[in-house]
Amino acid sequence: MKKSQYTLRGKNLFRGGLRIFVNRIEENFFDSGLHEHDFIELNYVAEGTGYQYIGEQALPAARGDLFVLPVGCSHVFRPYSADKRSKLVVYNVVFSTSLLSEIAQTAPELMLDDIMAALSKDATEAGIARDKRLVLEPLFERIHEEHAALRPGASAMLTALLTQILIEWTRLRDAANDAGSPAAAALDFGEAVAFVREQSLEPLTQRQAAERFGLSERHFQRLFLRHTGQTFHTFVQRQRVMTACQLLRDTNFKLDAISGMVGYRDTQSFTSVFKRIEGVTPGQYRGKL
Repeated sequence: MKKSQYTLRGKNLFRGGLRIFVNRIEENFFDSGLHEHDFIELNYVAEGTGYQYIGEQALPAARGDLFVLPVGCSHVFRPYSADKRSKLVVYNVVFSTSLLSEIAQTAPELMLDDIMAALSKDATEAGIARDKRLVLEPLFERIHEEHAALRPGASAMLTALLTQILIEWTRLRDAANDAGSPAAAALDFGEAVAFVREQSLEPLTQRQAAERFGLSERHFQRLFLRHTGQTFHTFVQRQRVMTACQLLRDTNFKLDAISGMVGYRDTQSFTSVFKRIEGVTPGQYRGKL
């Protein structure tokens, strides 16, 4: 195995009494070499493609890939090529072993200490998760923003966000390891919910969504209600209204334009649904901002 060029130490990264450090960087061929560290590190690929070199292994890395590296792991990221157009942007979240132990105590069923110990025994590839639905991306965005701002309560918020990331990571690992089992089938329905959320502004019907995932409409309806606590129709309406609220806050688009953008053919229907959910009309909502 290739030797690390140097060791990164948490005491040089952690600030303000924190035991966690977060950054978002564009990797290249020149800034850093193979290195190790005295903390645990999470690498989440936000943009581009490249390789994560762990010792003498070159592991492909693309958007949505998460690498969990134990203490002492020798590694470095590189873009796919030295061409300046070849991009590889990565979120790095590093934290102390003591912080991991505290998180592990709050969720012992995840067996985080045992997983990390296994990764330390040359089983680093077992720490890789493919985040196909990009459920982790907003969590990494949020933890980066929180670390940059360091507002009151930052330590607790950063720990909470890190806990969410670790929970999602273990679920992704379990789903990959148990592919084809009944438990995995239940987890996979999360993909159906994510699909409906992503397509909520389009003219998607419950039957079309059910067919996409190879389910009868009735079974899809039961599973959707169980997973979201809402019917398909109510869920879609709420997603549309949430998007409309954002447009009302952040843009100067007229109501009829927003109505069309969130999937309604006429302003009257849009206004009726919006008022039922928000308690005020779109115009009143914007007027209060």
